[in-house]
This record gives sequence, C-alpha cells and structure tokens, in this order.
Amino acid sequence: MCTRLLSAGGLHVVLLGLLPAAAAADPLAYITNQLDDNVSVIDIEARALVGTHPVGHRPAGVYVCPDSKHVVVSNAEGQSISVFTAKTKEQAQVTTIPLGQGPVGITCTQSHIYVADWYEHLVRVVEIASLHTVATIAVGQSPAGVLADPHRNRLYVANRDSDSVSIIDLADTQASTEIAVGDAPFGLALSHSGKQLFAVNVRSGDVSVIDTSTLRVTANIEVGTWPYCAIVSPDDRRLFVTNQEDDTVSVIDLEIGRELTTIDVGETPEGIDISADGRWVIVVNWGSGNVTVIDAEVLTVADTITSGRGSRGFGRFITTH
Repeated sequence: MCTRLLSAGGLHVVLLGLLPAAAAADPLAYITNQLDDNVSVIDIEARALVGTHPVGHRPAGVYVCPDSKHVVVSNAEGQSISVFTAKTKEQAQVTTIPLGQGPVGITCTQSHIYVADWYEHLVRVVEIASLHTVATIAVGQSPAGVLADPHRNRLYVANRDSDSVSIIDLADTQASTEIAVGDAPFGLALSHSGKQLFAVNVRSGDVSVIDTSTLRVTANIEVGTWPYCAIVSPDDRRLFVTNQEDDTVSVIDLEIGRELTTIDVGETPEGIDISADGRWVIVVNWGSGNVTVIDAEVLTVADTITSGRGSRGFGRFITTH
C-alpha cells in the first residue's frame, strides 16, 4: 500500500497563476501527485494538462465538492489539508491548514469537509466557510476511504485495519454501527441510487457489496490483486475497480454480480473516477505517473496523459458541471 506519512506544516496560502483557457463546461480532473506536492488539472475532453496547483506536502486524497467549486486535498505527510476554488481562467487561492497526524481519505458536502485520520483512528469535521474543525468522530483502525451519502445523510468510512466500514449519522455525527467486510478495506464507492455501497478490500482481493437499507453485506465479488479504489457508472450497471499489482481495472457487471472483463492501464493504478455523462473513466497510475482514459462505452483505453510523480487521485476528482 502506498500510504506515506511524515512531518507537519503551518497555515499557508498560495496564489495560482493563470491556467490556459478551457471551456467552462468541460469536465476537469484534479489529480494529486504525491511526490511532486501538487495537483494536476486535466481537461478530459481536450485530453490536456491545463494547470498545476501547488498544495501541501505529499497530497493523497482529493474531492471535488458537490458544487464543483471547492476542491479539497489531504496532504498525508504534511499533516494538513488544502482547499481551493476550482477555476480555469483566473487566479485561484489555495489555503492549507494543519489537521491531525495522518489525513488520508477526504470528502465533502455543501457545508463540511470530512477527513479520515490514518493514525488517530477518527474523522475530523471541518466547516468549509471557516475552515475550523467543528467535531471529531471515533471510527475503526486506520481509516482510509470516506464517502458522504446524500440519500441517507450518512458518512461511510473504510477502516483498513479493522476490516470494517463505519456508518455515521451526520445529523448527530456519531458512528451508529460498524459492518464487517473483507480483509483491509480501503476505497469506497456508492451507487447513484444510494442503494448499494461498495468496499474495496485490498488483501482479500474482492469487493464487499453492502445494502444501505439493511446495512448487510449481500455479496463479495472477486477482482484482481491488491484492489484499491472503485467507481460506479451513472446508470448503476457497472463497477470499475483498480487493481494495483495487476496494473488493470476490473469491470464488474452489477446485474449479474461478477467480473465482466479487465482492462490494462498504467503502472500501479490507484484512484478512479467517471465523468458525469458516464463516457470516460479516468484511472490514476501511481507507478507510471499518468492517467489512463477509458472509453466506458466500448471498454478500451482511449488515451494516456502524463500527470506527475506518484499520482494518486484518492477520491472523487472530476467536476460534474
């Protein structure tokens, strides 16, 4: 696993230069490059790198908030998070604040940022408007993936070393239950209907399917070696899973509950996301420092774009509008 945690840093603000013009409606992918301490901005339709944003030390997690305006980044070894406004033609401002010992997984709602701390075994709740921590929530051991569920006003957290997923009621920010899944869950994905949650289990090489109404595991689907992250297609028919040691993406047919095919991508694929129209799957490759663009209609590689050293993209990193 590629989690590397080190030193702390203070509050700092970075002004970003002008980015080359890109159509405002075009989907943009924000890719964390852990070894370059920056975020690459990729115009998916143009297949081009249109900007590079300096953030904190060793960024890992990234999430484009629901308004597609705020981008939040966890700086794993910098013990901080960075927040900036997604812009394409004018200067943006990056604010970085200290936050815990090991921030990794990160997600957000319209009003709050949720950050899983790998070492402290908790989730911090940060108000977007003030960037102040307003709550902490105890979860399982070594929390990684974290995902907000707007359908049920919940937060889901993958606890790698507890082999479980924590279910948090956002109305009172308390962990209401913990579900046993496979061995070493890391990434999480939620169906667009909100009916199914998927936990990607690194060591057992499978994906646990959780019914969000009953909070029970209904299936375990085998994938490749050392799976990491997953994303669901907008029509909820397919699940795409990155397999780190196989350098592949597994394509799961959710109607029959098994692997349909695999697609060769770059070296050590980690993060994965899909465009809002469901056409393009973007795979972030740690080992080769690039992203693979998959045509989701024909399930073939359409392009490869250089991103940076140690690209991770752990989270939802594509703008939706």
